[in-house]
Amino acid sequence: MDFFQLKVLFKTKWFLPGLLIVLLTAGAFLIYGGHPPAYYLSIYEGKSEALVEQIKIKPGEKMELSYIHSADGTPVKALFVIEEEGLRLIEERYSWYGSGLESGSGYDFSFQEEEVTVSGYDRFFKQLPLRVARTVPQEIYLEDEVISINRLAPGGSLLIIRVDKKK
Repeated sequence: MDFFQLKVLFKTKWFLPGLLIVLLTAGAFLIYGGHPPAYYLSIYEGKSEALVEQIKIKPGEKMELSYIHSADGTPVKALFVIEEEGLRLIEERYSWYGSGLESGSGYDFSFQEEEVTVSGYDRFFKQLPLRVARTVPQEIYLEDEVISINRLAPGGSLLIIRVDKKK
């Protein structure tokens, strides 16, 4: 393009509005749509809401919360699916049902290798409160991470687990 052609282009009545639309669209794309949001499994101290642990995750991943049931000492594994807005409980496994564990509730039960599996749950948690045990281990298993709950806060402390989204 030579100088004369550029001069004619600038004089057309659609050039400046068209240029403005292109620039605004490009700016909006870069600010809002240039990259997908990142999701994190965040663990907060219950009273102060201070962030104590944060792990990058993807919606659709599974999370297992492993603990010892306080009433009868049974190991429990609760399986959650991570969603954009929270956690969905889908299954629990334990070696024997005791007080506070599902039994005869209309969910699907299976018995394999000395373990009871209860499935058919569809319980959504925007945030999951968790009291840190004083005497037994509690762990969260993600695809590539293991989080020891007991190292995050003293026994008896309240922690809040939730999914955070950052752009």
